[in-house]
Amino acid sequence: MTETPEARTRRRWITMGEIIGIAALVISGLSYWDAHEERVAPPKPPTAAPAKEKPLVMTGTLSDAHDRIDLHPASADDVIQTQTIHFPTSVRADAVDTTGNARIEAAWFESGLRAALKGTKLHAGRHRLAVGIETSYVAGDATRTDRAVYDIGYTLHERLLRSDAVAIEGVSLVRRAGDDLQAAVDARFAAQLPKPAAEPEPEATAAEAKPKSG
Repeated sequence: MTETPEARTRRRWITMGEIIGIAALVISGLSYWDAHEERVAPPKPPTAAPAKEKPLVMTGTLSDAHDRIDLHPASADDVIQTQTIHFPTSVRADAVDTTGNARIEAAWFESGLRAALKGTKLHAGRHRLAVGIETSYVAGDATRTDRAVYDIGYTLHERLLRSDAVAIEGVSLVRRAGDDLQAAVDARFAAQLPKPAAEPEPEATAAEAKPKSG
């Protein structure tokens, strides 16, 4: 029996319909599988926030003669490279640079300090001197710069027929600073100084003390 053209066309359409149906079934199955995998897959851990940068804090080690203090980072992860020490302008106008040997020496400022204290009421005893410290240091894999105001604790020792001796006692952080580091040091030192001793008023002469007769 010979197949008519109409029958062949009908059979071809049936075959195409079956193929489309199978493809739709496969796509539906894949969609179901993806949705199932999303439900059973363990949740991804949250992305860790970047570690917050820790500011530099320094401590000091005094020499036996108290004429020098070596500076060290409080954190063992920090390594000091270079430093620039800014003193109050009235004590020392130029800064002191150090490389790889962070320290402050009394010889750097004691003569200027005595000159700045001349005429004030600051006597022997314990006092503070503001300084600005600009530090380049390595923290981990990064090189950073810190600018801060510190107080140097010092003691004035009276000496017979000689100027008072300056002995360093320690160092402490006051606050962070920016480009205004020198101005911040000068302002703090001005607040640390006592007011100049007032000059005694001249005594009235006899003529000034005698009342005028009427």
